[in-house]
Amino acid sequence: MASVNVDENSAKDVSIEIKPPAQIEAGTYKIPVVAATNSMTSQLDLTVVITGSYGMDLTTPNGLLSTKITAGDKKQVELVIRNTGSAPLEDIKLTSSKPSDWEVTFDPKAVIRIEPGKKATVQATVKASKNAIAGDYVTKFTAKTPEASSNAEFRMSVRTPMILGGMGILIILVALGSVGFLFRKYGRR
Repeated sequence: MASVNVDENSAKDVSIEIKPPAQIEAGTYKIPVVAATNSMTSQLDLTVVITGSYGMDLTTPNGLLSTKITAGDKKQVELVIRNTGSAPLEDIKLTSSKPSDWEVTFDPKAVIRIEPGKKATVQATVKASKNAIAGDYVTKFTAKTPEASSNAEFRMSVRTPMILGGMGILIILVALGSVGFLFRKYGRR
């Protein structure tokens, strides 16, 4: 409540400052403003439009951002998009930044809407290059709307297929067997 002295047949400008609570929902609100004297009262309804705040978090259900994959194979990664703002997130597009010759697909490719405080789940399918050598690779997932975005960098530890290790062992055994056969056949000379 504030008071202002206004002379007869004159006008005064009054400023009104409105501070909404931090987690107020987006929407339209009416705020009544009353000017009163001892003999008369006048009321004006101000309309305030709260657009809300936008925020999102992209992660996995357990927060773990690493996995193992075999060269040439596919791996399913479950991603969770959380709306951390007070306004709905709409038309959320998913993209990835991946090593060359890798493939990433999303199901669904986009999320239509997430209400404040809610989450949506997306399956990312990552296919490692068949020529990938053993080691760690980074795949960056991005969820984006015009108002907000979030990234998750996922570490993929590539293992070589077991068949290559088996072939290596087989070649060594054949070589040792050949040397043993030659020693028996020709002896020491």
